[in-house]
Amino acid sequence: MPKLSLSVRVAAASIVFLSLLHIIFWASLALTARSGDSSEFPYNYLFAALCIFSAAGLPGIIVGAGLFRSKNWARVAALVLSVLAGCFSALSVLVLFIVSFGTLSLGLGVAIPEKSDLLRAGVIYVLIFAIAVWWLIVFSRKSVAAQFSRPGRAKPEDAPKKSTCPPPIALLAWLMIISSALSAVSWPLILGKIPAMLFTHIFSPGPSRLIWLANIVLFAVCGVGLLKLQRWSYDSTIALHLFWLISLLTTQFSSNYQTYTLHCLKLLDLGETYPVLNRIHFPQWVSATMTAIPTALLIAGLFYYRRSFFQTVQTSRHSS
Repeated sequence: MPKLSLSVRVAAASIVFLSLLHIIFWASLALTARSGDSSEFPYNYLFAALCIFSAAGLPGIIVGAGLFRSKNWARVAALVLSVLAGCFSALSVLVLFIVSFGTLSLGLGVAIPEKSDLLRAGVIYVLIFAIAVWWLIVFSRKSVAAQFSRPGRAKPEDAPKKSTCPPPIALLAWLMIISSALSAVSWPLILGKIPAMLFTHIFSPGPSRLIWLANIVLFAVCGVGLLKLQRWSYDSTIALHLFWLISLLTTQFSSNYQTYTLHCLKLLDLGETYPVLNRIHFPQWVSATMTAIPTALLIAGLFYYRRSFFQTVQTSRHSS
């Protein structure tokens, strides 16, 4: 097992420390929310939601432990974790900026904190964003990647006979498969009821079901294709995410978007059951930005790993 450099050990320790801090912070908020439990929406779901937020810190502890044991999967997971933490922190700073200047209206009767409190929260999120960028830089270095590789892996004769999908792409593939499965499970509750809206056009129930069904199948097929190292699946995955990115941006900037969301709430019987949902309003550019950034980063990552994936495909074909 190669000896880890000081920067890697410090980065791993910071991941464990911040994950523990994350768990303790959200768990304390959950306990506080439970002490003042209310039966009204959304407060009746607050305790469960805060518990889920608290449990989200557990993967960070597992990743940190894997880093200290020089596991390569932990290095890849740390890269994914750094991207997620960076995106979340950047979006949080954006929301705090919008709230502080009074351009975000939720209409929920919730008092907006003082600008000094928002500033302190913004500074914390900026620090977390900077740490996430530092993690990304540290764990993406070739010298660091070598510390997580087995000593004999560089020898051609010791190379595995069967090539496997690069870990970041395999992670995306499984996420696509899981997303497809969850969409199929939610069909009777959500997708089977709401219409599809593509490029500002709202479809009738029949075509909408075909669109949702096609999307479920395409996500599952592309995910399986990536795991099976099929060349067509990689470009298809990029095209699929580009299609939804452009469609969602066009949709969210459309004048019909708010009408569409209110119509979906009505079809799901949420507007009458929880009238507060009808009063929630985000500026269109905010919802569009929050949708575009994660998807754009995912597409950029796909282009970044494209050569590595195709090299793996080529090696797999030569060895078979």
